[in-house]
Amino acid sequence: MLLFRAELGLASFLIFFTCLSSSLNSDGLSLLALKAAIVSDPTGVLDTWSESDLVPCHWGGISCTHGRVTGVFLPNRSFTGYIPSELGALVNLRQLSLANNNFSKPIPSRLFNATTLLSLDLSHNSLSGPLPTQVKALKYLVHLDLSSNLLNGSLPEELAELENLAGSLNLSHNRFSGEVPASYGKIPLMVSLDLRHNNLTGKIPQIGSLLNQGPTAFSGNPSLCGFPLQTPCQRLQTPKSL
Repeated sequence: MLLFRAELGLASFLIFFTCLSSSLNSDGLSLLALKAAIVSDPTGVLDTWSESDLVPCHWGGISCTHGRVTGVFLPNRSFTGYIPSELGALVNLRQLSLANNNFSKPIPSRLFNATTLLSLDLSHNSLSGPLPTQVKALKYLVHLDLSSNLLNGSLPEELAELENLAGSLNLSHNRFSGEVPASYGKIPLMVSLDLRHNNLTGKIPQIGSLLNQGPTAFSGNPSLCGFPLQTPCQRLQTPKSL
């Protein structure tokens, strides 16, 4: 019910503060959408977020360069709410960390309009639904952690298009299903891939960088088989003729 009320009030909230906060820049207005989408802020960090400021650069958890928001760092705040699509309007954003909170609902596809992101950490929340294919727009992304959520559906082929990944790609402890895409063999060799504890099935493709991943990258998927797991894939048996 609290989330429902937050959604109903979000549009009027933004209109109200757009009128009264004409001095606040567009980045600040986008962040106010996040504040409006959060219905519980036990640590009070958002109390510093004031619509009367010219820029949001002194707000808790926010970092800026030349007056534009480049970082939103708000992990471990016990927030309850959802992630609004307006965060995708932060066109200079480099780092977004909302890990270890209680954000729910799907990840909005427009979040990936923030194409300058280098690091995205939404781990340890209650985010649900499929991972939007628009994630492929994050061409500069180095680190992606979506672990420990309720994300489902198939693994997006589009993740293989993130050619600048160099740290980790962590999708573990979710509800992804289906096979591991063969295109994941194109993921850069230095990336640590983590697909543990999902509902993945079938044979792990024996191609490219997937051959460099250890067994822990795939453990906790009972219906997954093949190298580097020690679970052999059963050969299909041809039916006997009558």
